Amino acid sequence: MNMRRFTGIWEGLVEPARIGNPREHHLSRILNVILILILVWGLVLEFQYRLSRLPFGRGEIVTLAMIATLIPAYYFNRRGFLTIATILTLALFTISIFMLALFQHWSGSASLPVLYYLIIPILMGELFFSMLGYLISTALILAGVLGFSLFNPIAGVIFVFLFIFCILIGFSSYNRRLIDEEQLSLTQRFEREQLLLSMEQRKSAQLRLLAEVGRLVTDSLNEKEILENTLDVIVQEYGYAEVAISLLVADDMLEVTAISGTQDFGYRPGYQQNMESGIIGHVAKTRTAYLTGDVSQDPYYFSSAVREGSAIGIPMLDKEVLLGVIYVESTKKNELNRDDLQTLQTLANQVATSVEKARLYARSQEHLQVMTMLQSVSHAVTSSLELEEILNNVLQSLKDSFGYTYASIYLFDGDVLHMGAQLGYPEDMLIREIAINEGVIGRTARSKETQFVRDVSLDSDFMRASYDVRSEIAVPLLKEDNVLGVLNVESGHDLLTENDVNLLKALAGSVAIAIDNARLHAEVKRMAMTDVISGLANRRAFDEILEVELTRASRYQHPLSLIILDLDSFKEYNDKWGHPAGDVRLREVANLLRLNVREPDVAARYGGEEFAIILPDTSKRGAMQLAERLRHSATGSAPERSEDSSPIPGYTLSLGVATFPDDAASIEELLLMADNAELMAKRLGKNRVCAANSSAEIQNA
Repeated sequence: MNMRRFTGIWEGLVEPARIGNPREHHLSRILNVILILILVWGLVLEFQYRLSRLPFGRGEIVTLAMIATLIPAYYFNRRGFLTIATILTLALFTISIFMLALFQHWSGSASLPVLYYLIIPILMGELFFSMLGYLISTALILAGVLGFSLFNPIAGVIFVFLFIFCILIGFSSYNRRLIDEEQLSLTQRFEREQLLLSMEQRKSAQLRLLAEVGRLVTDSLNEKEILENTLDVIVQEYGYAEVAISLLVADDMLEVTAISGTQDFGYRPGYQQNMESGIIGHVAKTRTAYLTGDVSQDPYYFSSAVREGSAIGIPMLDKEVLLGVIYVESTKKNELNRDDLQTLQTLANQVATSVEKARLYARSQEHLQVMTMLQSVSHAVTSSLELEEILNNVLQSLKDSFGYTYASIYLFDGDVLHMGAQLGYPEDMLIREIAINEGVIGRTARSKETQFVRDVSLDSDFMRASYDVRSEIAVPLLKEDNVLGVLNVESGHDLLTENDVNLLKALAGSVAIAIDNARLHAEVKRMAMTDVISGLANRRAFDEILEVELTRASRYQHPLSLIILDLDSFKEYNDKWGHPAGDVRLREVANLLRLNVREPDVAARYGGEEFAIILPDTSKRGAMQLAERLRHSATGSAPERSEDSSPIPGYTLSLGVATFPDDAASIEELLLMADNAELMAKRLGKNRVCAANSSAEIQNA
């Protein structure tokens, strides 16, 4: 413990100031040791003088003067002024020796041994001075000894000794200095060669880097893969602490897209910064490369921790358009240089070209996907004229091609939007009707403009149909500025973007045309199956419905009844009132049938003044009751009554009833039996109901 403490104190005394030159630092340390030893020697002499109780003499004066002068020399050396301290030390030591020799001469001493101590300043001159400085210092010392020999012959003998000693030391010093110069020259040459080798290796690494990055970015058309591979190669070749690529995501916003390095600085992909902060922001704003040798002193650098190192920022430009910034940071000051900046600039150009190519490819793929989707939708809307089928096909195509979580189509009817089709929504949360003044969908119908809600939690009009919806796009389906409906898409996980808006707007026109065509087709079909005068199903529709219902009745073993009715003496009515009045009367009978026929039953105009009613799942008894009710209603609508229930032309009815399978086993038989029953009612006097295969007759009382 004491030894370590002594060593620490000693190192603190002899350690000089920081000097850039290693040789000067070493010499300064040696000089400190010499000065400390001389000072200690002087103090020991003074201590001896005091112990011997000798009177204060000239030798003691010299010693104290030497101590007093060597202290400033030690101070200068500690402050880094080696030359001043050396000259002061040698001059003081030499003068002190000559003064002591002079004192010895005056005291009558026959010898002057103190002059031999001049060996010390001679050796110090050889050690601390250059060859010229050594020659000057030794010449001064020898001149002093030679001058001293003029009044003391002993000094002449010492002069010869010192002269020979100086010559020997001079030759030795000269040879040593030659060897040192040779060694220094070899060392410098070796360092130059090492530097050249290092530069060549660095250039080779740079060329490998550019070649490898060029190969990787050429082989890939995926933007993220290009950026990540580029960073991996840079870190592998150079081992930088951090390498990051930030891409421009808005006019003044950059986002870290890829990041790598040998150290973790705490940043992650997705971190965003504006152009007003950091080296990356400065490079993006100025669109020029930036190099700093010390990030701790750089005005643009910012970090959550104090760091020392160098950094480079390179803009990625495509025809003067900023794509992003490549950022490199090391942990050592001035480790990055202009060569690295030039290499990274070349690399940034390569990456920018590849990123733009990848984006062009992505856009073409997206365009192709949109075209495929449009073709799919076109096929969906042209493959069918049934509205429900078209809407379901459109939504299924959207899900298959773009993976939308939730999609729906609402159809406009008056002031209400009715759900036409949906995909993905929970059944218990479906919104089947939306008023035009409600929700984002209603707002779309009112404004006739596309609504893009990036965050549904911020829109007060949003109507939730699923718990995990995050964004919504509602596109109006327009035809000649008329709203037919709304195409609505909502996201559950991935947020919707402007690309989705553009896609849905492109689809909206085709969907609107498909809806209009389907409605037109339904109207034409309805008109083709509807009697023009009565508005009831015509004979064609009647035949198709009867066939379907008879098949169903046969399959499920349910009864099916048929009523055929005829207006009594309708020719007389037409002859008396005219055919326009006859058409009016036919429409009145049609309304009578609509009022008395239930939902699943079908009333049709059978031909002329004959009508027919199909009654699914109805027995003959039920059919007879309905027929009688119709007969009573018709009679009650007559402008005048007959006392004997005789027929009233154009008002009373003759009705025939037949039931499957009781009366017939086929459509033909059922029609024939009902028609015969109706003819039977006419032959029996009209204004009555007759049933097939029965003499039973219900007659108006």
